[in-house]
Amino acid sequence: MKIAVSSDLHLDLNHADVAEIITQQAHYLTRQEIDHYFFVGDAFNDFEQTSACFAELQSQLPTTKVHYLAGNHDMLKGVTYEQLENLDDDLYFHNRFIDIPQTNWRIIGNNGWYDYSFSMYESNVKGVAKWKRAYWVDRPIMQPMNDPERMAIVLHQVEEALKQAHNQQKQVIFMTHFAPIREALPHPLIESARRQRMWEMTTAMLGSKHLGALLARFLEVKAVFYGHLHYAQPLITVGNIEYRNQAVGVRRKNSEDWKGKSLLDQWISHLYTKKI
Repeated sequence: MKIAVSSDLHLDLNHADVAEIITQQAHYLTRQEIDHYFFVGDAFNDFEQTSACFAELQSQLPTTKVHYLAGNHDMLKGVTYEQLENLDDDLYFHNRFIDIPQTNWRIIGNNGWYDYSFSMYESNVKGVAKWKRAYWVDRPIMQPMNDPERMAIVLHQVEEALKQAHNQQKQVIFMTHFAPIREALPHPLIESARRQRMWEMTTAMLGSKHLGALLARFLEVKAVFYGHLHYAQPLITVGNIEYRNQAVGVRRKNSEDWKGKSLLDQWISHLYTKKI
């Protein structure tokens, strides 16, 4: 069985010809004999476009099975929190899992979220939330709880899935959108108190250290895939877990992280493939 993993295509922000890139991806995945393709979030700034994109990709794949998670950009428009938690879509992989036949491997997916725990302002929930409403891209996203409460729901979902995998003696590959460990975060040079505050507010929205701590409790977890962070990242190993970020990112002028001549080239160069 051969899997492939990618994230953060941002087809709208990258001004892609969507129909063309879908067909190109379908041809590539088929030529590579990929059995399962996992996308771990941020295809569009509109969930309806995201779900339609993967439905179309699936329709062009004769053998590959598609699975997708929603990143924060996908959640900006066209979907509610309740729909994200209860979507009736066979391709949608949030709070779901698949077992790889004839192996003891289980792949678990969860969109994830953030709880400010990467930031020195973790305890100032109201203050960070106020900054978020003023400046952060996620401000249009509506939810019936605050961010730490939403992340607590994620942690409960993941813990239950991992307990089930443990009881059934499965080895686990876990997939999510947001950063699960502090080691994944960049370390920019901060030159002023104002910039330090801005950076701390930004890191608040990047993920949760509590997810990494939870994953580390379960020896069954062997690999974790995430996105959200667009800069090039090498393999990170923490304990017995390999952490991989396969984000394509957004093409910007003079960006050193963008190596491909085209969006397809960039996607191929960042696509992770593995036989299980």
